[in-house]
Amino acid sequence: MNHNISKFPPDVSKLFKARPPLQYKRQVDYPLEKRQTNPHITGVSHLLGSQLNEYRNRFSEGSSNEHIKEYEKAVTSKINELRSLDEKLKNWEPNNDPNIKHTDPYRTIFVGRLSYEVNEVELQKEFIKFGEIEKVRVVRDKITNKSRGYAFVVFTNPQSSKLACKEIGVHRGLEIGGRTCIVDIERGRTVKYFKPRRLGGGLGGRGYTKMYRKSDRPFRRPVMERDPVILPNPKTFPTRPVYTGPSRFSRSPASTQTASSMPSNRYGANAGQEVPPVQTSYRSRNARAQESNKVQKTEEPDY
Repeated sequence: MNHNISKFPPDVSKLFKARPPLQYKRQVDYPLEKRQTNPHITGVSHLLGSQLNEYRNRFSEGSSNEHIKEYEKAVTSKINELRSLDEKLKNWEPNNDPNIKHTDPYRTIFVGRLSYEVNEVELQKEFIKFGEIEKVRVVRDKITNKSRGYAFVVFTNPQSSKLACKEIGVHRGLEIGGRTCIVDIERGRTVKYFKPRRLGGGLGGRGYTKMYRKSDRPFRRPVMERDPVILPNPKTFPTRPVYTGPSRFSRSPASTQTASSMPSNRYGANAGQEVPPVQTSYRSRNARAQESNKVQKTEEPDY
C-alpha cells in the first residue's frame, strides 16, 4: 500500500522514509555441491568389527529389559487384584448372609482390632454392662477356624447398641485381652455404598500401632515412654528491678520535691524501704469533658 507522505511536514516524513537495502555478505560455509568429508578421517569398523560380531553371536535376538518386565508384572498384578475385588464385591450380599440373616442391623455393633485369643464368652462379659445380649459371634476362618480379629454383638434393645457405640466409639476404644479394640455400628446393612476392608473399602489400616512400637526406632524411644518436659519454676528467676520514682504525668511541685528528696530506687538500692504512692494531677479527656458538662448545666438559668 502506497502512502502519500508529501502532506506531512519534513520532520515527520523522515520517519516514513525507506531504509537502505541489506549489505551483501559472502557465505562462510562451502556450497552444497562442493561439500565433502575430510579425507584424513576414517571409520572405526575395523577396530570394532570383532567385538560387534561377538555381540551379535551372543545376543542374536537382542537383550531383554528385565526392569521393564518387573514394572509390567507389578502393574498386571495390581490390575488383576482390582478385577478380583470387583467380582467379589458384585457377589457380596450382606442381607443374604446366613450368619446375620435373621438379626436386626440396628441392634448389632461391630467390634474390631480384637486379639486372636479372645472368644465369645469374654466379649459377652465386656458388653453385658450395656444391656441384654442376644448373640455374640467372632468371625473365624472357614478352614483353620482361627479368629479374623473382629466380631459382632447383637443386643435385644437398639438403645443398648447406641449406648455402646457412644461410650466406646472408634477413637476412645476398649481394652480387651491386652489390645485396644474399637466399636462401631454395623455398616454393611445400614450404610449405602459401604465396602468392607477385605473388598477394598473400610476405614482400616495398622497406622494405630506406630505409637506402640518399641523396636522400629533404635535411636529414639517410643512416644508413649518419653520423659515429661519439666519447665523451670518462674518464681526462681531473678526479678528485674522496678522503677518507683515520680510519675511522668506529675506536675505538682510538692510531688516533684518529694520524689527528688527521696533516694533513687531505680537499680535496686534501698529496696527494703517503703515508698509512699505518688499523687498525680493527670486526668483523662473523658473526665475533663464530664466535669465541664456539669459546670455548664449548673450555669444554665431556670426560667
